Amino acid sequence: MDKWLMKGQNKEDNPKLERKRKPEKETSEASTSSIEVEYAVPIPSSSLTSVGLATSESNNPQTKKIKRLNKFNDLWLQEPNFLSWLCKDSKMKDGNDLAHCMLCSVSIIAHKSDLIRHMNSDRHKKKSLEIQNIPKISNYLPVTDLEINVRKAELKLAGALAENNIPISFSDILGPLCKEIFADSVIAKNMNLHRTKATAIINNVLGNTFLEDIYEKLRGEKIFFSLIMDETTDQSSLKQCCFTAVVYDENTNKVEHLFLDMVELSSGTAKGLYDCLHQMLRNKNISIENMVGFSSDTTNVMVGEHCSVFALLKKDLPHIALVKCSCHMIHLSSSKACLKLPRNVEDFLRSVGAHFSRSSQRQLKFREFQEFFQVETHKILTPAQTRWLSLKACIDRVLEQYTPLKAYLTETVFSDPSKTTEEMLITMNNQFTVVYLEFMSYVLALVTKFNVLFQSETSLLYKLKPEVENLLKTLSSNFMKISYIKSCANILNADFKNPTHFLSLNEIYIGLKAGESIEILKNDENVPRAAIADFYRTCQEFYIELTSDITKRFDFGDPLFSIISAVNPSEAQQFLIKSLVPVLKRFPVLYKFVTAQKLDDEWRTHALLDFEQHGLEIHGDNINAESYWGKVFRLKNAAGEYMFPNIKIVMSLLLILPFSNASVERKFSALRCLKTENRNRLNTGTVVSLMATREGIKKLGGSAKFNPSNKMLASNVWKKCNKG
Repeated sequence: MDKWLMKGQNKEDNPKLERKRKPEKETSEASTSSIEVEYAVPIPSSSLTSVGLATSESNNPQTKKIKRLNKFNDLWLQEPNFLSWLCKDSKMKDGNDLAHCMLCSVSIIAHKSDLIRHMNSDRHKKKSLEIQNIPKISNYLPVTDLEINVRKAELKLAGALAENNIPISFSDILGPLCKEIFADSVIAKNMNLHRTKATAIINNVLGNTFLEDIYEKLRGEKIFFSLIMDETTDQSSLKQCCFTAVVYDENTNKVEHLFLDMVELSSGTAKGLYDCLHQMLRNKNISIENMVGFSSDTTNVMVGEHCSVFALLKKDLPHIALVKCSCHMIHLSSSKACLKLPRNVEDFLRSVGAHFSRSSQRQLKFREFQEFFQVETHKILTPAQTRWLSLKACIDRVLEQYTPLKAYLTETVFSDPSKTTEEMLITMNNQFTVVYLEFMSYVLALVTKFNVLFQSETSLLYKLKPEVENLLKTLSSNFMKISYIKSCANILNADFKNPTHFLSLNEIYIGLKAGESIEILKNDENVPRAAIADFYRTCQEFYIELTSDITKRFDFGDPLFSIISAVNPSEAQQFLIKSLVPVLKRFPVLYKFVTAQKLDDEWRTHALLDFEQHGLEIHGDNINAESYWGKVFRLKNAAGEYMFPNIKIVMSLLLILPFSNASVERKFSALRCLKTENRNRLNTGTVVSLMATREGIKKLGGSAKFNPSNKMLASNVWKKCNKG
């Protein structure tokens, strides 16, 4: 013992003595923080030597151990095993969070293994059995009609706040205001709605009920679903990951896009995103085995070949359908092709939009020019970075306002000259600027039409490949020989860079308006012929880049795209696909619920139906597949049995396969409206409840028509709030 104490006094072994000798600046910051963490409690003077020894050992990076603190996970409160007895304890132990068992009245270390150990203990099991036999006091104290009406009123008011993005704090004014206005109302008099209660109603009643109804839909054995996932950064710089599900509702025979959850991300890697997806489904008790489709944007972390969410999903679910967002891909192809055009044209569009965006004085001055030239008094638009193909609307507006805009810039250069306005005026004085804008307006109209089609939430995957092929044929026919395009068995394999198949420069089609404008320039002797040839050559390069990039991004190698056309009512009626067994091979999970022979029998029976007699006739090409198959699924035979139960299972799977992530992008737009600069302290749980409440109430016809369910009215929120 004496020997050990003497060793502690050695300067080399005792950091305390060493610090007295060395200057303070040489003391490592890491060792100081480790001492503070390790000895946060008073230490007896007699133990200082042992402290010094322990400290010197902790300074060694090879022997230093970082103590891990246990934190309470709020997601445990949603797990069925913990839901009825677990809550967070207000106390902490040695920096560790504690959990509390409401049945046993004991505190537990906030670690899942400890919670499970306590749950399986004899004491806890005994308490659980005892509590089940105790009758609830609500059985003896029934809720009065007045209280039911008060709860309905508070639910509807809280729902109205969520539906219309009104701050929850407004309920502090709304409650007393209703009492003041409706002084003779017994219901208004008994209402007691403030921000705390309104938040509890939205989180624990409305949002929780709507979300639980969605989760229950996805837990069925025969219920398949597709998942759409994307990430964003909100107003408070939190990284969020949003999930929506595509599911077929057997009651309404319609495809639904349902908001599932929004989760805070700690890691943006492929593994982090994949773990987040898995954890989200696990917390909601939804089997990932029922997921048959997945879609996301086109970033490498999502769709990369080797280490991505797509690759990890394919490893665990080999037969899942992975589809990149078609809207993102066509937008990226268009953006890349626009780089072939003169840079000053796009710079002009952005500069002129920024020139008017934040100046009311400039807008008023420009309005005078609009009135003088007798054109519509429309504002100049600014291209958006996050809006798909917003450039088209900006181009059309500039072309509409071209004459007054040019006159305005001419006057501005003289009255308030600047480098930016001078450059904009130089661009507008260029004779080819109008022609380029008209050309871009024509081409981007074709691409925007495709984009708008696939922003829909109806079932359209069966149209994706035909629409891409039609777009490629239209674009390629503008600069390539028609004979070559017709000779291509598959336009996706065409060689868009082979000059032998190109039209001559003067034959390139650039749209009607651009064609008329270039003809005027051709007849002007002052315009160099070389400049006209350069214009046509630039348009040719634009077409080559756009068509080549589209074929590169859209990959239809999955066998799914050769059988998905069975969803098309026209092809189904013509019996172009003779059997649906290839669908079973592509998605083997269907073998659990479908008999191959019965499926083929039903498919042939469908082809032999008298379609006019059953109201299934097709008029034109705009037949809605979802509506058509809904009618087919409702057909019954003479015995009153449904005629196509096997086809229904197969088609309901094909109808829910995704083709874009537009539904998630809409949730991000809702998030930007919800979490603003003035409401940036909303936590993620409240945001999820607000979004779920808003979506659920809108489906029910709005807060005015919303009728709260018995489950909502029986919530414990009112008991807790009244007790508080």
